[in-house]
Amino acid sequence: MKMIMRAYRVFPVAMLLAVLLPGDLTAGAADKPLVLAATIFPAVDIVRRVAGPDVRVIQVLPAGASPHTFDLTPARIRELQAVRVIFKIGGIDDWIDGVGESLPRAAVVALHKGIVRRPFHGHGHGHDHGSPQHGEDFDPHYWLNAENGMIMARNVAAALAALDPGRAAVYEENRRGYSRELARLHDELKTVLSGLKQNRMIVFHDAWRYFAAAYGLEIAAVFQASPGQEPTPRSLQKIYELAETSGTRVIFSEPQLPATSIEPLRRDLGLRLVVLDPLGGAAPGDSYAGMLRRIARAVRLALER
Repeated sequence: MKMIMRAYRVFPVAMLLAVLLPGDLTAGAADKPLVLAATIFPAVDIVRRVAGPDVRVIQVLPAGASPHTFDLTPARIRELQAVRVIFKIGGIDDWIDGVGESLPRAAVVALHKGIVRRPFHGHGHGHDHGSPQHGEDFDPHYWLNAENGMIMARNVAAALAALDPGRAAVYEENRRGYSRELARLHDELKTVLSGLKQNRMIVFHDAWRYFAAAYGLEIAAVFQASPGQEPTPRSLQKIYELAETSGTRVIFSEPQLPATSIEPLRRDLGLRLVVLDPLGGAAPGDSYAGMLRRIARAVRLALER
């Protein structure tokens, strides 16, 4: 069931203090733990690590679902009633902006502050159903670079300090420890993907440019610039030429998006299909760091064959 929702406010971190009444968190905090939410699993895990074990974090997008086709339901809105802040990526999850009247106590905070966002390659991507937030048109997949994960953690810590100043030092300590982990992870991923003789990727969906730029890879061709948008004859010809001349014999897809449309090309060129999950969270105990490790190892194995 789809909901028709009115536009909502998306607050930068600095505005949280003006939005949230001073002291309204601490009143009753002893018996009511803080409840937060984030749209996709990578953001959920980052929020959990910064907030700590005493804070409940709700994941809005179910594991395995596609943010490109997701619609908030009345049941999901009811689950979010106690939430004080909803963290979002921007672009890919702008459907969360319409919950304002249903969740009057919640602020929506985008996590991209301080991140150098990449423009879309070619034409617009259409993640937000054709209505870019405030006219912006950027590639939202920035969490696929562990260094950007560190910036996201910093933004979470700032938002939580504004919301709950009494625990600001705890959030900052959590953020520092987690950022050290992500810095080591970033170096690890670069090592895993170093020294490849063939580092060019053909991808089904244009989601991997931050990952490629961070870890020494190149996006050589994209089958669908936007989910559901079939390739032009010119772009399809480019994929054929690339596969035939470069020796690339693999195409990377995602479990959240149907890849049946690529089957004729895959059969014609003898390409292996390798599935990379850019969202994670499907298995118990998964983590943002674990997701990035799986991706890096799968890419390494596929490209060196």
